[in-house]
Amino acid sequence: MDLSVFDGGSGTEYISYKAQETPHWKIDGVAADIKKFLLNPRSLKTGWGKLQTGEAPHWVWAEVAGTTMDKPSDEHKPAFQLMVLLNEANGSPITGWREWSTNQAGARHAIKAIWTDIDAGAKENPGKSAVIEITDYEGQKFGPATVTVPVFKIEKWVDTPGLVEAAPAPAPEPVAQAENQF
Repeated sequence: MDLSVFDGGSGTEYISYKAQETPHWKIDGVAADIKKFLLNPRSLKTGWGKLQTGEAPHWVWAEVAGTTMDKPSDEHKPAFQLMVLLNEANGSPITGWREWSTNQAGARHAIKAIWTDIDAGAKENPGKSAVIEITDYEGQKFGPATVTVPVFKIEKWVDTPGLVEAAPAPAPEPVAQAENQF
């Protein structure tokens, strides 16, 4: 049995949103001021996540995205995972698909604010992905803290290059720069 444990990749290919930092985005650990990304709505996972300094993230995903499940522990917070395609033309230091897994309140609220439109658009545009433009950042109050939340807008729907479906799928192959112009 080939487990592919020695096949490239360092496990550091990801996108994260940092509400308290500027620029707010990190791609593979590198700060970036991204303006747009391609979001594959079919890749959505929802569930719970626990992030603690010095420990690997712990994610528990529902079998069906959007369904409720028991909270694994008091330390877990609501979480989501999506696959997004980034490109250098829109502020990313790399071009390629990245996993966006987070339990961060600002990111969750940004996706929640636009998800009804994404879900409706995905039904009208089967097999396509949404070009998401980051139009602004707004301060929102969460308990005693004010958190910077990105404001997203669907610019258009396009064919999904190097189609990435929800896990458990193998990591996508790199996509040529020319295929990533959105």
